[in-house]
Amino acid sequence: MKVFVHLMADGTVLGVLETARLRQVRRLRELQEVLFDRDCCRKADLELPMYEIYRDCCHGEARDLLQRYGLRYDVTVVPPLLLGEEYVKTLGHYHLPVGEAGSHPELFEVLEGEAEFLVQKECGGEVADVSLIIAREGEKVLIPPDRGHVMVNASSRRLVVGNLISRSCAEMRDQFLERRGAAFYVLTWGRLVRNPRYSSVSEIRVLKAVTPPSLQGGSGLVQAFMKDPDLFAFLNEPGGRAGWGGLDHGQLPLASGNLAIFVYAFFATYAGLMFLTLVSMAFYR
Repeated sequence: MKVFVHLMADGTVLGVLETARLRQVRRLRELQEVLFDRDCCRKADLELPMYEIYRDCCHGEARDLLQRYGLRYDVTVVPPLLLGEEYVKTLGHYHLPVGEAGSHPELFEVLEGEAEFLVQKECGGEVADVSLIIAREGEKVLIPPDRGHVMVNASSRRLVVGNLISRSCAEMRDQFLERRGAAFYVLTWGRLVRNPRYSSVSEIRVLKAVTPPSLQGGSGLVQAFMKDPDLFAFLNEPGGRAGWGGLDHGQLPLASGNLAIFVYAFFATYAGLMFLTLVSMAFYR
């Protein structure tokens, strides 16, 4: 637990976290079933904290208005960790459908660091589409209804992400636990490795997050909500979609399928070789 106290003692998000009504700690024992390599946990402390979730953050006026509109603001803090070859990630979940209308959407913002969102869509019990969305500090990501999602910290910095979600939304994790994670694993050296328990998936799209004009200008989600609460009314609608688009229309493709994996691996390998070259030059100087 000391690692998280140290991480957040110097951050500007500390004031927001202190307002949370519920704090949850996800530990290694909870994540081991969804890891690429479960053997990496054999000698590890299974009580080691992986990330923290702060539910229902915000101060008085903002919280009161969020409650009035049936919304909640949460914050997730993920330290930079490696679990074997895999970058630390959240457990992953779907949103429980509400009748035939579908499930609730969810809106994220990156407060610190860089996030990678693995987003997958099921159709008839099989995953039909998988995307990896790259979001940097200040950028927003909309997860449309009926999408499972996992958040990954593949950087050397801590990751702090806020999200707006309906208070009526319930989470389901069974799909990820049964199949030992999402359809792809995000590993070191830029590798995106397919989970063999998803037979219907062969490719993954790599997308760049695009913040819609209505949320640009440096405003956070809570500030934008305070200015125009009706803009976020769709978050309370099962199957609802924002007028400014989301995963289906609002993200920019970077690459697709094997090309994405090749590009990631190429640049990661190039960076590694440059680092080794500099070390060698310094050693033999």
